[in-house]
Amino acid sequence: MNSISKLYEVYINKEVQTTKNEVLNVQRINHKILSFLHDLSEVSLDSRVYLFWEKDDVVDRPQLLEHYFEGLTMLMSIGYELRIDTIKNHTEIPEHIKLEDLFFKIYYSILKVQKHFSSDDYQNTIDDYFTLGFELGIQVEDILSHYE
Repeated sequence: MNSISKLYEVYINKEVQTTKNEVLNVQRINHKILSFLHDLSEVSLDSRVYLFWEKDDVVDRPQLLEHYFEGLTMLMSIGYELRIDTIKNHTEIPEHIKLEDLFFKIYYSILKVQKHFSSDDYQNTIDDYFTLGFELGIQVEDILSHYE
């Protein structure tokens, strides 16, 4: 098992201790998806991907990391709400994808999760979110050390 799927397993084990035997709570999932979309918007703002008029400004890396990790935590929480036990290893990273295209792809895929509650759509979302982190220069080690 690679470190990312292990991270998800650790998160799930913590969540299992707080809530047990609940039915799928669609309202809570929707609220968490809205929260994730907010976090994703913060990451897009922090990355300055669309601020073409401020391209010379320096990215505030600590703030970017904070918002990225908030989004990742919320995304893992959504997976827990969907009763997803494990996630696949994130081994295939695309050569390069434009950041703005990646943000749109994540928005689209999380909205598919919201509509269908599909584990495949969830897996696509989390894969794309990790790819986003890697494209922003966030390493697996950064992610793991944040959750230790």
